[in-house]
Formats: sequence, C-alpha cells, structure tokens
Amino acid sequence: MLVKVVNQLNLTKMKTILFALTIGFISITVDNTSLHAQRSVQNGVSPDRKNFMPSIRKFAAMEDSAAAGIYISNLNYVSIWAIRDFLDRYSNVDNAKWFLTPDGGFESYFVQDGYGDRIFYDKKGYWLYSLITYGENKLPRDIRYVVRSTYFDFTIVIVEELQMAGGIEYIISLEDKTNIKVVKVNRAGDMEVLQDLDK
Repeated sequence: MLVKVVNQLNLTKMKTILFALTIGFISITVDNTSLHAQRSVQNGVSPDRKNFMPSIRKFAAMEDSAAAGIYISNLNYVSIWAIRDFLDRYSNVDNAKWFLTPDGGFESYFVQDGYGDRIFYDKKGYWLYSLITYGENKLPRDIRYVVRSTYFDFTIVIVEELQMAGGIEYIISLEDKTNIKVVKVNRAGDMEVLQDLDK
C-alpha cells in the first residue's frame, strides 16, 4: 500500500515538472524584458542574473509559481545539507546562485558548459531533482539513436535532462524547416511526443 502511494506521489511530481517544462517551450517567444518583469516582485534579485543564459527550464520556471523564488545573498540562510549535496554533485561550479522557493525549499541556478542549470532541494536541504541543459553532443548515444532514427530530418536544438530519484528523463527540442517537436525519452528508450508545432 505504501509503495502504491509513493509511486502515485512520484508520478504526480513528474507530471507537474513535465507540465512546467512544456509550458516553458510555449513561453520561448516571450521577450527578455517580460521575463525580468515577472521576477521583479522578488526581494534582492541577483545582479548576476543577467549572466545566466536563457534555457527552456528558465522559461518554465517563470510560468511555474512554485519554481519562482527569492534570491539568497547570504549562504548562511541555505541549508547546509543542500550546500553539501550541491558541492558533491557539482564541485567544479563556482557561479551558483541560491533562491528560497515559496514552499520553503531551495533552488540553485548555475551555468555549466554555457547553459543555465537548476537543482532543487526541500526545506530540510534534501535533493529533489535537477534540470540540466546541454546540446546534442552530450546526449547519451542510445537516446540520440532513438530520437534520430525516428526524426532523422530534424535537428536536435536543446536537451533538458530531468534527474529525479526515480531515474532520468530527457526532454528534447527538435526542429526542421516547418515543424518544432518536443519529445520526452526515458532511459529505456520509450519516446512520447509532448508538443508538435508548425513554424
């Protein structure tokens, strides 16, 4: 019974995250000034915020009120467990910015390989999930093969890797001359089309 409840909670959380990512793809057309206006209600917005490269996940965060947070300028206000876990996962990152989420948890933005990435923690500092962005060249070969064999005429524009306790999923944005597709692929290679848009 407990296993069913946990599985149901994980499924609900995954659906919420995927919905936020999907909304983010739609929001790509929003200009940069509108995005800053949506965050203008924050106290003490980081002056380095402009240095973060836009990504689908960043746009999704603007649409998901649970993902918006208040900038934390003093790391003494961040859970030590969150900081330790972050340093274990990303020891080479030195540009992390921390935010307090509305539910009392923490999120960190950082730039890695030219893309803005995010990692989320609960209020006690325990890791919830990470959203890592990269190009086609870092996509695992087996996942790339699944996508390329189905959409061989499309270019892989950007990859969003969603790392959760239950595993990893890839949200992949593809385009050709007339279409944009967003697909979700799990580690087993199962693919689902999240969006199919005409240009």
